[in-house]
Amino acid sequence: MAKCSVHGAEIGTIYKLTSARRYMSDGVVLKNSGFGWKLAGKVKAGINPADAYQRAVSRYGDELAANPEFAAYRKELHAMAGLGKRWKLHMAVSAMPDDADGVWSEACDGYGDNVHADVDEVGNLCRLYLAALDAAKAQRQAAA
Repeated sequence: MAKCSVHGAEIGTIYKLTSARRYMSDGVVLKNSGFGWKLAGKVKAGINPADAYQRAVSRYGDELAANPEFAAYRKELHAMAGLGKRWKLHMAVSAMPDDADGVWSEACDGYGDNVHADVDEVGNLCRLYLAALDAAKAQRQAAA
């Protein structure tokens, strides 16, 4: 487990679907998938870590702009669950997107580490996920 303070000042954090990447001033990139910060890599020698962070933000912003359905799903997922629980909710949704009640039972009514959401909120999240899948499929077909 990495300690953020050991690597200097935080330049910025990019919140992906179920994880976060934090760029540090010493060039280290840390990743948190809900289980603490771990070393994910380093910025190449000779590249300013702040510039690398800005490029990564720009690339991810372009990806979200090109996929508005995915961006809507990501936004709703982030609103429903904190970083430590996003993976659990996303895995349940991706495993059974047509069964909102099953997703709710798995992620919100399990033995522990539950997401606080009702069945209607989970149903909306499942609809957004299915819309994102449909949009991705349409993009792949258009590209082929």
